[in-house]
Order: sequence, then C-alpha cells, then structure tokens
Amino acid sequence: MSTSYPILLFIPNLQQGGAERQILELMTRLPDRFAPTLCVYEDTTHYAEYLPSGEPRYNLRVRKMGPVGLSRLVRVLREVRPAILHSYREKANMWARLAAMLEPVPIVVVSFRNRAIHPIHLVSEPVLSRVSDRVLTNSIGIKHELVRFARVAPEKIQIIHNFIDLDKFQPATGEQRARARARYGLSDDDVALLLPGRISLQKHQLGLIVSLHHLVRRGLLRQNIRVLLAGRERDRWVVGLLPRLMSLLDVDRNTERLGPIDDMVGLYHAADALVMPSLFEGLPNAVLEAHACGLPAVVSHAANVDGLVIDGESGFEVPTFAHRAFAEAIARIVALPREKRRQMGLHGRQHIATHFSVDRVLGETTELYDTLLAEKGLA
Repeated sequence: MSTSYPILLFIPNLQQGGAERQILELMTRLPDRFAPTLCVYEDTTHYAEYLPSGEPRYNLRVRKMGPVGLSRLVRVLREVRPAILHSYREKANMWARLAAMLEPVPIVVVSFRNRAIHPIHLVSEPVLSRVSDRVLTNSIGIKHELVRFARVAPEKIQIIHNFIDLDKFQPATGEQRARARARYGLSDDDVALLLPGRISLQKHQLGLIVSLHHLVRRGLLRQNIRVLLAGRERDRWVVGLLPRLMSLLDVDRNTERLGPIDDMVGLYHAADALVMPSLFEGLPNAVLEAHACGLPAVVSHAANVDGLVIDGESGFEVPTFAHRAFAEAIARIVALPREKRRQMGLHGRQHIATHFSVDRVLGETTELYDTLLAEKGLA
C-alpha cells in the first residue's frame, strides 16, 4: 500500500495575484503520493476556477494574523498532522513557522515571492530561517535580497520558478483576436499596450504615465495608441494620484483603467504588446503569460532580472526608473510592423516554453519534497 504524505499549504488569501495562482497550480498538479490541503486566513477568493472541490478546507477567518489566528493555525496543524507545511508570502511565512514551533511539523518550507521585503521580516528572518528546512523563491533577485538583507544562509535558499500553463496561455487565432479586441473597443488600427498588475508603487503605473508624456512632447503619442491598465487597487496614494497625473500630463485620452480582469487570456489576445516598468519584482507572471500568448514586451531591468525577455529579440529591456528610455522603447515597439511584433512575441513564447515549462517546475518541487522526506526518514 502506497504512502500518502499530507501537505498543508498556507497563504493569506486567494486574491488576484501571482503567488495565489501559483499555490493553486501546485496543489492541482502534485502527484498522488502527496495529499495537499489549503489553509487561508482571509475570505478573499479570486481564482475559484482553480480550486479543487472543498478547498480551501481551512479558513482561520481573521482579518490580520495575531494571537487568535496563531492559535487557530496551531489547531489546524494538530488536526491535519502534515508531513510538510509549505507557506507562501511573507506574512504567512512568519506565522507558519511560529505555529510550527508550538505544534512541531517534520518539514517546514516557506516561499518568498517578491522583492522589497518588509523590515519586520528582514529582522525576523535570520531567526526564523533556522527553523525552516528550505526557503524557496522564484527569482535570483529575491535570493540576493534574502542573503544580503535578511541574512539567510545561501545554502538554505532554492530557486524554483513559476508555473506557466502553455496550453491555456496561447497566441490568439485571428477570430480570437478580433473578438477580444471588440470586447475592449479596439479597432484594427489601434496599437494596444497592456500593463497588468495591481495599481501600486511596485508596478510603477505612475512612471508609465511619465514615459507616455515624453511621447506627447515629441508628438509620438498618436490617437491610435491605447494603454490598458488592468489590476486591482493596492496603494491608495497611487490610486488617487494616477488619474490626476494622467490628466495633467495629457495622456488620459490614450489610457484606460480596466480594474481586475478575470479573463486574462482574452486580455492578452486583445493587446499588441506588454509594458512593465516595475521598480521591483520577483518573477513577474504577467511577462510569462504575455510571452506565452505571443506578445512582445517592454520591461524595466527590475522586471527582467531572471531574463524572461531577450532584449532585441522578444522585446526590449530598459534601465529601471529610466522614463525617457522607456518612452523610446515604447516608440520602437509601436513603430514596428504588426508582423514583426508577432515574430518577437513568438520568440518570447519559445523562450518561455524552453526555460519555464510546467514539467520542469513541478519536477523540481516534487524532488525537493522527496529529498526532505528522505532526509527526515519519512520516505
């Protein structure tokens, strides 16, 4: 009779975001020898279509983690008795390890998914990482930050990249593109530039507006250039300032805020190129998805630390916070013939398929689990 290893996956919530979808991708793809169940502490669920029946099985039902949430998480550990506790995101990582100190778990794995780690976690990580069997991240940039600022031992960190489902994220057929563009009111002559991501300091929508203003001053922001901003509101001051800056810098006629979008594939099918001027990133899912859908990309260096975009082949990389240079890269991508943009996007898809396949990411994760189980004498 084969052994089934219970795994408790812990994340704050299932709001729209890269880490949230990645944990569900992992949960639904693990081999049968693993028995994963999901625990959250907030009631936000965006990715309902990814959820297995009955999940999340555990909801701590607290707005913020504290003594009440911690005691409830400890009770969950006592009930599930997981062989592996695997948490995602900084807050969940901290509370998962505190709970494991109170209710020991054989294997504790944590995942950091973004840069600019909060000072509280930078201070606590040197201690908490000692009670972690592995500290996972999806980007070399995050690893450098964990080693340099959080003083995590390099040998404890492992990079495992994100899943990208190439069967779901595919280039549009002519019919799919026409249907998607009609949904967003795009004509055949429009050039649609897409920035998907929460409205925040990190994604730097404000910087994109400044870059577009450089094009206005040079007479290059034609009426048929449409900029689509898709994503939930995150940083209130950015949300409040964004429309004012759009109007002040005379780019509001070219720019549209879409809010959160459920059908991301359809949105990529409507677009002509991705733009991502982020100030810091882990491994940006939007770049993976856009390339998988055959879109070229203009990205800051911060969004391309892991080499998702091949400069000059699948898009253009620009120094971070270089608004004039970003404007020039936008002008280059817009000026290209449609067929050339399509070829660049297909180069991007091939690169993603080669280096970020589902089989590779899943294989690295299950190999890690099996290795840790063997080290603990559980396998």
